[in-house]
Amino acid sequence: METNQYMDMFLDESHEHLQSLNDGLLGLEDNAEDLSILNEIFRNAHTLKGMSATMGYNKIAELTHEMEDVLDMLRKEQLAVTGDIIDTLFKCIDSLEQMINNVANGDPEDLIDVSDLVAKLSAILRGEGASGAPAATSTATAAPAEQTAAPVETSGAVSSDAPVDLSETEKKLISEAEKTGMHGVYLKVTLAESCLLKSARSYMVMNALEEIGEVIRTIPPAEDLEQEAFERSFEVILVTASEEEVVRDAVMGISEIENAETQIIKFGAAAPAPAPAPAPAVEQKSTSSSAATTPAPAPAPITQKSSSSSATNTQQKSSGGGGSSQNAAAQKKSHAGQSVRVDIDKLDTLMNLMGELVINKVRLEQIGQVHRLSELTETLEQMDRVTTDLQNIVMKVRMVPVSQVFNRFPRMVRDVTKELNKEINLTIEGEDTELDRTVIDEIGDPIMHLLRNSLDHGIEMPDEREAKGKPRVGEVGLIARHEGNNVVIMVTDDGKGIDADIIRRKAVEKGLFSQEEVDQMDDADAVRIVFLPGFSTAEKISDISGRGVGMDVVKSKIESLSGQVDVETHVNEGSIFKIKLPLTLAIIQAMLVQVQNEMYAIPLASIDSTLSVQPTDIRTVQNNEVIVLRGEIIPIIRIEETLMVPHVRDAHDLFVVVVHAGDSKAGIVVDKLIGQQEIVIKTLGNLFMGLKMFSGATVLGDGRVALILDVATMLN
Repeated sequence: METNQYMDMFLDESHEHLQSLNDGLLGLEDNAEDLSILNEIFRNAHTLKGMSATMGYNKIAELTHEMEDVLDMLRKEQLAVTGDIIDTLFKCIDSLEQMINNVANGDPEDLIDVSDLVAKLSAILRGEGASGAPAATSTATAAPAEQTAAPVETSGAVSSDAPVDLSETEKKLISEAEKTGMHGVYLKVTLAESCLLKSARSYMVMNALEEIGEVIRTIPPAEDLEQEAFERSFEVILVTASEEEVVRDAVMGISEIENAETQIIKFGAAAPAPAPAPAPAVEQKSTSSSAATTPAPAPAPITQKSSSSSATNTQQKSSGGGGSSQNAAAQKKSHAGQSVRVDIDKLDTLMNLMGELVINKVRLEQIGQVHRLSELTETLEQMDRVTTDLQNIVMKVRMVPVSQVFNRFPRMVRDVTKELNKEINLTIEGEDTELDRTVIDEIGDPIMHLLRNSLDHGIEMPDEREAKGKPRVGEVGLIARHEGNNVVIMVTDDGKGIDADIIRRKAVEKGLFSQEEVDQMDDADAVRIVFLPGFSTAEKISDISGRGVGMDVVKSKIESLSGQVDVETHVNEGSIFKIKLPLTLAIIQAMLVQVQNEMYAIPLASIDSTLSVQPTDIRTVQNNEVIVLRGEIIPIIRIEETLMVPHVRDAHDLFVVVVHAGDSKAGIVVDKLIGQQEIVIKTLGNLFMGLKMFSGATVLGDGRVALILDVATMLN
């Protein structure tokens, strides 16, 4: 079988399933009784196993198969969810990620030895803990042998003429649903004899049902439906607020469905009766049950979505199981089957073509103005609207939610929290905020540095927090939101903050500043010293942070993306690190200026104002040229001197473009202001990597090339 054409799809989908497994385990750790989370984790592991086996990666398939067996016992309540099992499953995910990365790099999958993990999973299956010791006895494992042999279908669930038996968990789910005005529905779906793709039809049925409720069980199980291990019919237990007719119509609307039989399942949810629990009734008929099982803990209400307090609300893919609410299921379904996976190189090519179109449009506008061609001008007005719309669509196609970066951090915070023996809760907001793909690919490491800094240096130990009158659990926030044409990402914590006096002392000790210089700094400026290369306040070096190579890396990386980073802090109250990034780096608004015969572009987002000054308005302070603008002293930068452009000064009026980067300002002296224009940023390539003053170049409408000034570099 030729697998090369499927490799990219396998790698992409594998990473998606691994992320879903991570999110699911984080949710399970906080809510061990939520059966829907376990079902979702099981489905992801099962799908990953099938994909790996199909591609011939047997080691990956073997490990996921062992995970699947453990997860199956957990969801059937034959095992209790313990910290050891969660930790072992997390280690399995880490190993799977390494194996898949090896495959992506062209290395063998078995470079990672997973024999110990397989042995641990086997021990768990035998009823031993992850360390090989017997596991704590759970309700399920303490059950009689006959119940263990058939954990899902317990006796006494419904009357003798009921279609299927229900487990205690399923009965509780339906009973909880009835309290919210919903009810259980039994559904038998029969496919047409001519149906060839039975698994595809069953998948479509599940998706249709998830629009109107929650699937809590299929007969046969979902994995058998996926592998077409059934005849023409299968059965579904569903919780919904819809009537039988609505359920039938939803299924019969799918092609190649021959019949759909439904039956309402009701418990008559009144006040809970003393043990033994009442048996459910099917269409108002009920008979008492003679068998009683040990009651399981009540699950969360069916209409609520449980999520880890430290996990993002990431989208989860479903392949036959239930969503957590009707609304969530409907939203998930509304996007299903309406997206396409596109290689990023194709999007880059599309963006380049879009750029060429913008350049030619500007050229045509210039021709129309020079030759006064009214017909061309009218056509160009229409063309301008079309190209603007097209450009917006191309930009939106390249935009991806920051959740692609954020979703890796809940797991990291969990692991670091355990390593530091701290208690920390991560809250994520605005993960749907979108950024250009090129920016998304670059911001992961800076945010990782800031988060680790907050976890290690910011949040205090629980006892220390308690002594200060704070809650033992520290709060760390990761927030994204739009601000104009920028996206702001903030990392917040309620820890000890940054003491400006300590920063001043450290800066003097390291020889970065003199005592006189730091004494003249206000607290805000003193705290910003943390962004200087080689600066660290860590008393001891740890694996988490404190090697003095964190904050300066963050600053340089963000500035290379035309962004800014700043910090606001209060001692014993916490800190806020704020990253400000442009929405896109491909097409921007810029001011074109001329110095002698050279054209330059200055990004409009960096410009405060433009003004005309007399040569006599420029003063010299400590051998530096400055101007005074509204009482503020602003240093002057002469491009011809900075860039060594041959130039003769004259006595005519000068044009000054006042620019900013962070809190720094400067006035750039130019000969002529050409005007505002939309420009397409082109990279300079490896040959000009050393030119720090420029962030790229653009091709103008007349074919000339204008260099784009990197304002942040010029001001530093």
